[in-house]
Amino acid sequence: MSADTGSYRLITRPDFDGVVCGALFMEQDMIDSVMFAHPRDMQHGKIEVSREDITTNLPYVPGVHLCFDHHVSESERVGPMENHIIDPKAPSAARVVYDHYGGKDTFPLVDPALIDAVDKADAAQFTEEEILAPDGYTLLNFILDGRTGLSRLRDFAISEEQLMIDMMTYCRHHPVEEILQIPDVAERVRTYILNEEFAELQIKRCAEVTDNVVKVDLRGEDTLYTVNRFLVYALYPECDISVHLTNLADRGLVEIAVGKSILDRGNKTNVGSLCLKYGGGGHAAVGTCQVEPDHADRVAKEIVAAVRGK
Repeated sequence: MSADTGSYRLITRPDFDGVVCGALFMEQDMIDSVMFAHPRDMQHGKIEVSREDITTNLPYVPGVHLCFDHHVSESERVGPMENHIIDPKAPSAARVVYDHYGGKDTFPLVDPALIDAVDKADAAQFTEEEILAPDGYTLLNFILDGRTGLSRLRDFAISEEQLMIDMMTYCRHHPVEEILQIPDVAERVRTYILNEEFAELQIKRCAEVTDNVVKVDLRGEDTLYTVNRFLVYALYPECDISVHLTNLADRGLVEIAVGKSILDRGNKTNVGSLCLKYGGGGHAAVGTCQVEPDHADRVAKEIVAAVRGK
């Protein structure tokens, strides 16, 4: 399908998938501004939208020009809509955009390796070696992933949002080796590398293994070192699920995050359903709940028991 005429605002998530979606729309000169949003804000109507908006990788909201997505739950929730371009079999929203507009024929200057890389990242198809020693697009993905936590440790020359917008331009025609040398990216890479060893030691210090479950209790830590969110599975390959406890100082609560290993996908627990029992939620493979500090130990113990041996 040929690209639309006219300029739209892109509303997307601030991550690698969002960056590549933006790059594809920029390549077709379809967008003139970018806004980053959280899925919950879209669902709760906190983001005002119009026919001048295109959304990607976010819940469908009536009133937008086009919505691109790949989550099967959205297909079930929304049903067929003319402006809802969704492919539940696609690994990433960027793949949906790329294929919808004609793939390589429409984007001859965009390296197909970039689309393959965002597919791999969004589906978390990383090897143990890539988790422990990331490079290329894998490293770029970890740098752009807000869950890595780089912004917790220092202020950078430009904001995360500005970096995402800049990356939409750079990713279109530059090889990843050049992108990683761009000063605003390189300073984040240096911070990531400097913290890797500290993060590994921190996880090992705070981890407790029970059969197939690794619990990482970070409540007593003053500093949370930056790390890609899959490192725990490379450090504990015998575990197929993790339970993390972290203080939410600004809310006076403890967050309990549960996730299945991407290296051993055998655990049968429906994590989202489990977290729902404690006021949280999520997907089949990942979920979170937030509890009062006095209840955190009990809830964590119950969750470990629920996922143990599954």
